[in-house]
Amino acid sequence: MHDRNGDDGQDPKEKINYRSTFRLLLGFILPERKGFSAAFAWLLLSTAFNLLTPIIAKHIIDKAIPARDTSLLALSVAALFLNSVSFLAANYMLRMRLIRTGQKIMTDLKKRMLAHMLALDLPFYAEFPVGRLTARVQADASTLYELFTETTVNIFRDLLMFIVTFGVMFYFSPRLTLLLCAALPFVVVFSSVFLRRSSALFVTVRKLASEISGFLTEHINAAGLLQAFNREAMTAAKLEEINKRKFDTELKGELMMIVFFMSIIMISPLSIAMILGVGGGWAIEGKLTIGTLIMFILYIDKLFEPIFSVSEHVSIIQRSFSAGHRIHKILERKPAITDPPKPHFIRNIKDKIEFRDVWMRYTDDAQWVLKDISFTLPRGKSLAIVGETGGGKTTVTNLLFKFYVPNKGRILIDGTDLSEISLNSLRTSIGLVQQDIYLFPGTIMQNLKLMDEAIPDAMVHDAIKSVGLEQFFRRHGLNKVIADKGANLSAGEKQVIALARAMVLNQEVLVFDEATSHIDPYTERLINTAMQRLISHKTMIIIAHRLSTIRNADNILLVSEGEIKESGTHDELLAKGGTYSRFYKLQFGEGAA
Repeated sequence: MHDRNGDDGQDPKEKINYRSTFRLLLGFILPERKGFSAAFAWLLLSTAFNLLTPIIAKHIIDKAIPARDTSLLALSVAALFLNSVSFLAANYMLRMRLIRTGQKIMTDLKKRMLAHMLALDLPFYAEFPVGRLTARVQADASTLYELFTETTVNIFRDLLMFIVTFGVMFYFSPRLTLLLCAALPFVVVFSSVFLRRSSALFVTVRKLASEISGFLTEHINAAGLLQAFNREAMTAAKLEEINKRKFDTELKGELMMIVFFMSIIMISPLSIAMILGVGGGWAIEGKLTIGTLIMFILYIDKLFEPIFSVSEHVSIIQRSFSAGHRIHKILERKPAITDPPKPHFIRNIKDKIEFRDVWMRYTDDAQWVLKDISFTLPRGKSLAIVGETGGGKTTVTNLLFKFYVPNKGRILIDGTDLSEISLNSLRTSIGLVQQDIYLFPGTIMQNLKLMDEAIPDAMVHDAIKSVGLEQFFRRHGLNKVIADKGANLSAGEKQVIALARAMVLNQEVLVFDEATSHIDPYTERLINTAMQRLISHKTMIIIAHRLSTIRNADNILLVSEGEIKESGTHDELLAKGGTYSRFYKLQFGEGAA
């Protein structure tokens, strides 16, 4: 179910394509440039108000207090208070603008990713498990949200604050500022060592966090299977082992971060002590005012604050480029099956469906699943395909829906090659009832509409009536709420709903892929009756193990080992006394006819 070494699906040796990832991230930012421009404007205001506080304090100490002017003191204190309120207001507007813009980007990104993934072919989903795709849409998108709301603008604020703070300090006292510069080489050394050693640890933590997310998704989906085989303790032990690895790695990173911050914090009081020691001496000599000395002390935290933030920014940037790289790999994935430049559009099947010498295998080194398959299905007729499991029956429907393309041979609809037909119009013209039914959380009515509220209720009622399922849906009201994955319905009830769902759009061609498997005799009889109604006026392909469902089919193909071994009507195949006849007698007894 889950590869313990699978992490987040990114090869640890794989290099991030920073150029293409940057173009991807820039593509998200540019459409929202107005939002980011507004945020940048609020950033400038909040930074200005933040840096103005020590200057106002200097004015109070050097001007208002020595002048013993209570009016000037009151005015200066009021200015200090107003400046603080203005800073909070500007910072609030900055945060709100960033959050609003970031949420807009994330919403658009998730919609784009989902639309793109739904357009990809089935081999893509075989390559990427559900847990990993969920991590792409949720975890990786959330990582980018941090970049857009915490880093993109804030890194400019920190850089601006450092430069302006340094400039203001240099303007008021160049000598004291240059003295303070003696501490900067230590800060640079500590920061570079921390970033170099911590980066690999936090990359590993991120991968392990993604591994845990994927593990939980896959194992929770298999909860029933794990309980049936008493594998709860084993699963918990595996999760504990992954968590232990993440805990140990994260602990090392956090300890390293604590050491880094303690080192920087120690530099801050040392710098203050140096300013008080040297600057205090200059103040005694009259070379420096007390207000300037206090201003420098207040500016110390503002000077070191960007340095505290650099590790967080670098960490977010690293995670974001890694997440952006993984998202880019999905978004650059092109569907293997696409429409031609000038696709042919169909509304329904006017004449026939034809397979001509079709060969199919899923990979170049795999065995042939279909070998030289040829048949014709005229409009309004029914075709049944039977045979042993793995014989290639479902592959026929996969090819008809263009989930895959044949390696050799041609598939024609009304004489037009399938490769020339629009995917959308093809799949709109053909209805499908699969063996494994997926029902969405919601009401039965919503599922019959495939969650498309644009479909009128009348179409649903007409579909139910056309297949004679009124009694079933009287027992199971259309407003009945379906649990996740249809947990409150039996397999047979799901298949009845799927049958009615396929009829709602009233497609000309219907494909039933093992539609009566794993159901009770009553439900089988119900579905068979509905199918017999459809056979009289629909073009149908029926794949079945239960031969009772296909007795009235116009033509039956027995497919074995990828080849058509026998073909004909039910009576003709029984008369031949071949494999079909033996299958039928095994199911219904020697005297069956």
